[in-house]
Amino acid sequence: MQIKNLLYSAAHQLSSASKTPRLDAELLLAHVLNKDRVYLFSYPEDTINAQQYDLWKNFLARRQEKIPIAYLLGQKEFWGMMLEVNPQVLIPRPETEKLVELVLHNKQDDEVSVLDLGTGSGAVALAIAKERKNWAITAVDRSIEALKVAKRNAEKYSLKNIVFLCSDWFSELSSVTFDIIVSNPPYLSPDDVHLWTEEIYHEPREALVSLDHGLADIKNIIINSRDYLNPDGYLFIEHGWQQGEKVRKLFDSHAYFNSQTFRDLSDIDRVTMARF
Repeated sequence: MQIKNLLYSAAHQLSSASKTPRLDAELLLAHVLNKDRVYLFSYPEDTINAQQYDLWKNFLARRQEKIPIAYLLGQKEFWGMMLEVNPQVLIPRPETEKLVELVLHNKQDDEVSVLDLGTGSGAVALAIAKERKNWAITAVDRSIEALKVAKRNAEKYSLKNIVFLCSDWFSELSSVTFDIIVSNPPYLSPDDVHLWTEEIYHEPREALVSLDHGLADIKNIIINSRDYLNPDGYLFIEHGWQQGEKVRKLFDSHAYFNSQTFRDLSDIDRVTMARF
């Protein structure tokens, strides 16, 4: 079957499972062919072989089960890097780039130490390390499988200024302190309706859900970061769109100062930072 017909059929097939069926079909077919999407438009009359067709049908079937495109392709772009992802890690999202922007903007010294809590695929830590080669980054996660992914991503981009540590938040950290602590922790309530949406249904629950209306891990980080921050150190936390005020109150009630909430490109509360 010709490429143009494959795409037409697939877009119809995926219409009930995806908000962007045509784009999904193009991305999957380009991946099967090991080409970019431009190739699909340039050679619409080309056909695919039997092996490629079997792989293509498998991808379509899994996408109909609403497996995220990023997991099917095994990669997702973040901060100009194509990062490996799999179901052991959250899929990096554009709105999290706000977290990186704020860290880079608020601290521009030559030598800075950074702790990334819950690094997952390593997206935030790698983005910071990429932009600040002279900064020392420590990236921790409780999941050994997630750390394997993060390490492979760091190796892909030859980022030597990151060390990885398996730790349940601060549990395996010694008396070391940092100029900046940054985290995109779990912040969804266990009963949040978003957990059943296509966008995050297949992502690891332990990286999404937190008790106390989604604030338990954020509170833990705010309280315990005080023992790991250098004087006048910064703590940056990504959170849900309705949590900005609550996070600022947590900061204020635990002796932080200058707490501020920043909005992302969708103009919703995304990151709150404070100093200690």
